[in-house]
Amino acid sequence: MIRATFQLVRGLGPRRERALWAAGLRDWTDVLGATATDLRLPLKLCDELKVAVEELRACFEANDLVGVATRMPTGEHWRLFEAFESRAVYLDIETDREEGVTVVGLLDREGPRCLLAGRDLARVPGYVPADCLLVTFNGASFDVPMLRKHFEAWQAPPAHMDLRHVWNRLGHWGGLKALEDAVGIGRPAHLKHLDGSHASWLWQHARLGDRAALTKLVEYNLYDVINLRTLAALGWNRMVQQHGFPERVLPVSFRGDVLYDVSRLLMAL
Repeated sequence: MIRATFQLVRGLGPRRERALWAAGLRDWTDVLGATATDLRLPLKLCDELKVAVEELRACFEANDLVGVATRMPTGEHWRLFEAFESRAVYLDIETDREEGVTVVGLLDREGPRCLLAGRDLARVPGYVPADCLLVTFNGASFDVPMLRKHFEAWQAPPAHMDLRHVWNRLGHWGGLKALEDAVGIGRPAHLKHLDGSHASWLWQHARLGDRAALTKLVEYNLYDVINLRTLAALGWNRMVQQHGFPERVLPVSFRGDVLYDVSRLLMAL
């Protein structure tokens, strides 16, 4: 889908991009070899598009995720997922009204991890570098602003796939837990009733030495994170089909392959 991305210059939005696809111009090579007549665009816009495509292709071939992301509309960053999935960092945070960020759960190619206030939270920026593909649910509105407030020197990665907005475009307007249930990856019974308010309560009890509360809080957070990976792949697959590129469908990973790692983390708390 990156190679089929043409929303790169002012005046070329979703409607014109779809028209290019419908005309058989399905990737950068097609556009670069086309005439203004083929593109059915004003000559100036054709020239600007070809320059932008060349720049984007150069960044992509150099594996420059930051360069690619900054040249694409943020609303289309879901298109980065196929090519840069190996650099994805799935992230979810828990917060407390008084203490701010208390728990940060992460999943990357090294596996899941959970960082806690008063323990190892200061290590978070090192796990979310500028050249990763950040994957969240509502992170643009919540997780990222909270982390930037907590870590003033940290800059959010330019490449950000916010699954809330992806799934909004697919017709889902509920929260993360409702989406999990809708696609068949609901949580086990002992976690199903929990939400952000429970997370704050569990954190307060964990601070008082309640190990069971800490374990449940971390497990709750890590389920958020590992389900993001499944929802990202499912969302990608539905989006590429919606856009007329069904050949780009990806395999979907479910949580079974990381539950052993989650169990080890919980035992080590």
